[in-house]
Amino acid sequence: MTDPTLRGLWLAIATLAACIVAATTGLLAWAGGMNPPTAILTAGGAFAGTILLILTAVRFTTGQPE
Repeated sequence: MTDPTLRGLWLAIATLAACIVAATTGLLAWAGGMNPPTAILTAGGAFAGTILLILTAVRFTTGQPE
């Protein structure tokens, strides 16, 4: 995981996955009756949680120390 190319690739994959999750969460929140600003905040929280989870999982599976 020390190769900068692989790190960039993993970051791009994590960001894309987090964007998909955030968009889905925002749309479901809005369709469920939330007003648009609250749905956007919900999507932002989903984005942050997803990207942190994915990057932590990648770090754990590659055995990188802190």
